[in-house]
Amino acid sequence: MDSIGLQCHGCGSSNVEFDPNNRKLICNTCGKEEYYSRATLNTNGKVVFSRQNAIQFFMDGRFEDSRHYAMEVLNILADNAPALYIMAYYEEFVVKNGGAMKHFFTQMKEVALEYDEVQDLRKLLAASTYRLQDFEEDMIQLIAANMQAEEDMEDLCSFIDQVCPYLIGKRTSIGFLTKELADMYRELAEYCTIPKTCFALLKSIETNPDSPYADNSFYLKSKTRYYYDNYVIPIGTIISAMNSPEYKGKFISSYQKKQAKFIADAEMEV
Repeated sequence: MDSIGLQCHGCGSSNVEFDPNNRKLICNTCGKEEYYSRATLNTNGKVVFSRQNAIQFFMDGRFEDSRHYAMEVLNILADNAPALYIMAYYEEFVVKNGGAMKHFFTQMKEVALEYDEVQDLRKLLAASTYRLQDFEEDMIQLIAANMQAEEDMEDLCSFIDQVCPYLIGKRTSIGFLTKELADMYRELAEYCTIPKTCFALLKSIETNPDSPYADNSFYLKSKTRYYYDNYVIPIGTIISAMNSPEYKGKFISSYQKKQAKFIADAEMEV
């Protein structure tokens, strides 16, 4: 265990064994057992070195190398979030083992992440957003749950406005806007405005492939009504929740114009 620089705090021996799952150090010289916090292990030199390499190789698209260093991190800190994300990504998208990403997000619900872990995870998620259309709710829940302090508000808004507009623009239908995701958008708009995400939602009223504007299908009355009730109206609720006076008035005005135009083009009674 010299490779990770851990020694017994009782006798000073480096003849120790470390259990990463329980974060327990066992001294083979004096028998003392010690428990390490996640914060302490996250600052361990070996963990820092391996984590930095894992992230850099991931950003470079060298997923085999990234996985190698992620495993080195996990050999010391079994629940390190960035390393676990890299492993899950590798399993899901390189090995094609479906379910790995979902398992990662479920696993992380039980872990209170350290600040550096959240920052590294944000970087990894942003770099791989194009793969995460099926995991948007999980991603928002994980990051928001670990960025609840008032001083995190700006960074949280920045992250959401970095990844969500991209995903909204890539959607192939309105099926992504579940009640749960719409509620998340609304709560975030109320908390930290997310102007880029709200703008992407406004734009998508006309550009989403399900929109009657996309294929000039306003004559399909039932489909048009469904789109209005289940997409246009929820977007209005999200826009109305925006908390910034700087943006709210402009966005509501823009939404109301789009809403009125939609109703007129659909020749619909509301």
